[in-house]
Amino acid sequence: MELVSTALTVVHLLAVIAWLGGMTFHIVVLDPVFRKNEVSFQSAYLLALMEGRFRKLVGTSIALLLASGAAKAYLMLGTTGALLHTGAGRYVLLKVGLTAAMLVIFAVCPKTTSCSPIPGVCDAASEGILSGKTDGAIRERSKVILPKVALGLGVTALAAAVLLRG
Repeated sequence: MELVSTALTVVHLLAVIAWLGGMTFHIVVLDPVFRKNEVSFQSAYLLALMEGRFRKLVGTSIALLLASGAAKAYLMLGTTGALLHTGAGRYVLLKVGLTAAMLVIFAVCPKTTSCSPIPGVCDAASEGILSGKTDGAIRERSKVILPKVALGLGVTALAAAVLLRG
């Protein structure tokens, strides 16, 4: 049983690292670089492809995170009643709530026209980039708070996990 718990922990941590690590890279590295420089259509297209791949990685990470988290919670708590009546259960509920908020942001973010603070990424397809247009510059987008909020929620969930391990 200890081997199963350890394997679930490893899967859970790898999923968290992929999701939060990718978000951190986007927010801390990519966003500032692309915001401070004029972005060509070709650059925006490549960035849009990269973000598409990242979204697939995040989707897989979310599935693994939810499955391994549910299994770990079941092994740790044993019953659904323990969710409300124990400190560990309340930490699990906190993590579930924070993760749910991150999932809402992940679902809503690409549907907003100003989701990416990187100029032109959200307009890549509508500007004809996918049809081969590679010249010209792309207008600047406003800074967006949703990805930063999601990262903050993720870090808070990570802190709750550390406190849960006690």
